[in-house]
Amino acid sequence: MQETSRLTNDIRLKITLSLLFGISLIILAYLIGLTTHSIKTITPIILPSIFLEVVFGAAASIPFNFNPISGALIASLSNIAFAPFLIVAFDTVIKKWNWLGNHLKKADSISLKYGKFGLFSLIFLVPFIGVYVGVAVGVALRLRPILIFISLSIGVFVSGFLTTFIGNGIIRLF
Repeated sequence: MQETSRLTNDIRLKITLSLLFGISLIILAYLIGLTTHSIKTITPIILPSIFLEVVFGAAASIPFNFNPISGALIASLSNIAFAPFLIVAFDTVIKKWNWLGNHLKKADSISLKYGKFGLFSLIFLVPFIGVYVGVAVGVALRLRPILIFISLSIGVFVSGFLTTFIGNGIIRLF
């Protein structure tokens, strides 16, 4: 019984820390945006990035005349904000549901053998599949949580920067 309560407290701590980390990233995104714009122009960038994808938030920064770097940073930080929470949540679900854990035991051997390729593939797949599906794929492949977060972050930042720079380049042509 004491082991179960300690495990529950550990899960609660991980969930709390991951949510605090996500909220701090959103606050940081707002602070970056407040250096040059108002809250009314920052919110249409942050909300699509949280609920949809970084590409939508980064593209939304272009009509509001954001600097491409700050627009990409705001969209990327807000898109990756809740990835740690999702990693902890999916990992907890897999550990609690025995039948799902048993089905994913095959993934352990694959992850040990090809784990590095899975991380690199997550970097390139994130612009197409998104952070939330990327978290599910990373956890299902039983990759280490910090490596999942790092690879997703790289993919999100590359996608956000490409979107803002290419979008601003197209606008300048016309």
